[in-house]
Amino acid sequence: MTHADGGSGRIAAVRLGLERVGAAAALFGLSSNLRYLTGFSDEPGERLLLLVVPREAAATCLVPALYADQVAAHSPAAELEVWADGEDPQERLAEIAGRIQDVSGPILVDDSLWAAFTLQAQAAFVGRPFGLASCVMTPLRERKDAAELAAMRRAGEIADAAFTAVTAAPISGRAEIEVAGRLEAAMLAAGADGIAFETLIASGPNSALPHHRAGTRTIRAGDFVILDYGCRVDGYRSDISRTVVCGDPSREGREAHEAVLQAHWAARERVTAGIEAQAVDAAARGVLTSAGYAAQFVHRTGHGIGLDVHEPPYIVNGNDHRLEEGMTFSIEPGVYFRGRFGVRIEDVVVVTRKGAEAMTHAPQELVRVS
Repeated sequence: MTHADGGSGRIAAVRLGLERVGAAAALFGLSSNLRYLTGFSDEPGERLLLLVVPREAAATCLVPALYADQVAAHSPAAELEVWADGEDPQERLAEIAGRIQDVSGPILVDDSLWAAFTLQAQAAFVGRPFGLASCVMTPLRERKDAAELAAMRRAGEIADAAFTAVTAAPISGRAEIEVAGRLEAAMLAAGADGIAFETLIASGPNSALPHHRAGTRTIRAGDFVILDYGCRVDGYRSDISRTVVCGDPSREGREAHEAVLQAHWAARERVTAGIEAQAVDAAARGVLTSAGYAAQFVHRTGHGIGLDVHEPPYIVNGNDHRLEEGMTFSIEPGVYFRGRFGVRIEDVVVVTRKGAEAMTHAPQELVRVS
């Protein structure tokens, strides 16, 4: 995702954040933060690539030569320091550090920066205290702008369409990994840039494992099946979970699904700007506790989502952070019966003036499939 201002507005916002916390500079490697600030992304690798944003000077990107043209095209807001294979980037990094040696305050590093690169930075910014850049980046990224929300809504529409396509055909007799492949193919065919995370298809006793990955188990008649998947559009992600049943569900299964559905809606209806995140978790947890499923609800109610599939705000007990308009997160209560079956219903929502607006709309009722 490129930015019309070349990232200058977001980099300026980082500088304001550095002033707020009294930090001298922030360092960003190949990560979602780098994409947010520059529009450029790639998988982290062994070559040192760092965007250095000082509080009182121009941003500099120390970049391997093979990335130089791509970074320059995405983010003219940053000056480039290019190093070639065979050269030592540590010397260049030490020069960059020397330019801000008289600026007070700690150096903040991207929370996901590899330890090897963090150690290189500590050697270059010798004697400086270090901290985490999340204190600056989380307030910037938690609230999504119109372009970010548009990408997430489109990613949700694609996920919805994939659910319709895959559940219209039989899944009994197919391996979990085959159903995962069909979901992923449907999303790519509909225009997704890629999948949001490794697709989770959990059938029968595997559905009692909240993060079971799609495996070779063959789905059978009578199985409850959790489909947990999503896609990327312009880097932004969707995340949806639905529970289906192959054939007729048991009474126990129907009752568990209904309780989870009620918990999902209790949480969704609790969402409003200004409320603590933990209050949304408490709403879902209260329903499931009253229904007798307290021991079977073993995870938080939700997580923030955007460029990362898991990011703040986290909808969990103990998080007194207040929700704001533009924040996006999942609502995904679930219950799990070890060795037997599980149920989860998940949608991503955005906080608006009117409450929670869902970004996925596939049927939430217990869909029967063949």
